[in-house]
Amino acid sequence: MSIVYQEIDSNLLEAIASKYGDTAKNHIHLENGSFSLVAMYDGVPVGFISTYTKILPSPLHGIKDVYIDIIEVDEPHRRQGIARHMITTTEKWAIESGFSQIRAWSSQDKNEAIPMWYTLHYGMCPAKIWLDWRSEAVDGYYVAKVLEKRG
Repeated sequence: MSIVYQEIDSNLLEAIASKYGDTAKNHIHLENGSFSLVAMYDGVPVGFISTYTKILPSPLHGIKDVYIDIIEVDEPHRRQGIARHMITTTEKWAIESGFSQIRAWSSQDKNEAIPMWYTLHYGMCPAKIWLDWRSEAVDGYYVAKVLEKRG
């Protein structure tokens, strides 16, 4: 059986929530201006990505930006191109929707993804962010890519 990719709807959201929990569910966006995709294997979610439109402050007002809020692939399905496929599909959607760039933040426990981000031509920058809900600072890195309409 092969991986099947589908845009996430409310039914798939519940399947993801039952497997990955409320934290994952709370980071999946289904509203206008968002894009969410799930990778299914044998009817079970094995990975997903979700984005939303990020409003940038002045002086960047007017730049249309997409933010990857969450991306996850199950351990046994990693290093098979699933994350890469979900990211490139998301990039295509963002370009078609008129967005100028795409960004994400990742904690250091996801360091195995660094080569993938570089291969996909994302710039990277070390960063520490404060998580109010955990009352702690977390080390990680920002990734960003300018999106160019191909044609």
